[in-house]
Amino acid sequence: MSISRICESQPDSAPVVVTGQFDDIDVWAEAIKHLNVTGNQLTSGQFVGRVNLADLESVKFTDVTYNQAMRIKGLKNPHLLAFTIALQGNQTQVLSHGCPIKKHDLFGFEPTREIDMTAGKDAHIVVANVNLTVFQSLAEQMGYHDLGQKFLQQNSLHFHPASFRHLRAYYQQVSQMFIHQPSLLMESLAQSHIVENFLPLLMDTIGAGIRQKKPIIKTLRRYPLVKKAEEIAQSYIDKPLTLKQLCDALETSSSALCYGFQDIFGMSPMAYIKIQRLNGVRRALKNADPETTMVMQVAHKWGFWSSGHFARDYQQMFGELPSETLRQQS
Repeated sequence: MSISRICESQPDSAPVVVTGQFDDIDVWAEAIKHLNVTGNQLTSGQFVGRVNLADLESVKFTDVTYNQAMRIKGLKNPHLLAFTIALQGNQTQVLSHGCPIKKHDLFGFEPTREIDMTAGKDAHIVVANVNLTVFQSLAEQMGYHDLGQKFLQQNSLHFHPASFRHLRAYYQQVSQMFIHQPSLLMESLAQSHIVENFLPLLMDTIGAGIRQKKPIIKTLRRYPLVKKAEEIAQSYIDKPLTLKQLCDALETSSSALCYGFQDIFGMSPMAYIKIQRLNGVRRALKNADPETTMVMQVAHKWGFWSSGHFARDYQQMFGELPSETLRQQS
């Protein structure tokens, strides 16, 4: 794991600017612990992720990239609004609660809804966290009285490209500053300039989007079915589970379920369930005592019974043997 940090700290305060690159998905998630998320890797290969964070008090920017497809889940802080955009464009699929997110969409701002995001390889996500009270106060001051609870419950908003251009460019500018001028973000004048310009721009953009009455981003039709399948699979973590059992429990056809998983995760239901179990084993091995833990003891708890097949699948997924993961904890 390689980490670089640029920070300015005060007593009992967090760094203003933090940058880091990580080769471990859980350490990457720990670097953005203020977002309270857990990530599961969906595609095979070594994970590489970057985190850039600037805490400017009124606004906290979190700029993240990662090379593997990921499922990210977590619980939000109800006092913070998260205005999120996907910077990489439309070539990498991003879904939020089963809603396809495009380059002119703002999403994730409903404060009480869980985080549920799936993104393909090479995603670049930028989140601007704004205090709920600050947001509501500024909305009133600027005359945007319709930016209340009803608006926030949408959780995502689609914009005309022209009305979204300036806000997207601002996110891109902040992202570029992390790479090329991170020290500038530590200067109080630059921080004030960013906050004073960003929040009104955010308000004006959202106001324009609401007036345009663009269509609400629709959830993929089979997303509720896939969510229910995930819940059932969780109850079978340590037991074999067949596609027929899953379909019978859901009272649906195998084709409907397979289409749903393909739309959202790009794979079959059983492939997805196996990958989730492999992620579970990896997390357990990383938290285990190598002196007292046997790999297959952990694997059995996640429904793997053939040591040969398990080791092969694990190595293909994460680029190392499960025994190597366990030994790294010593």
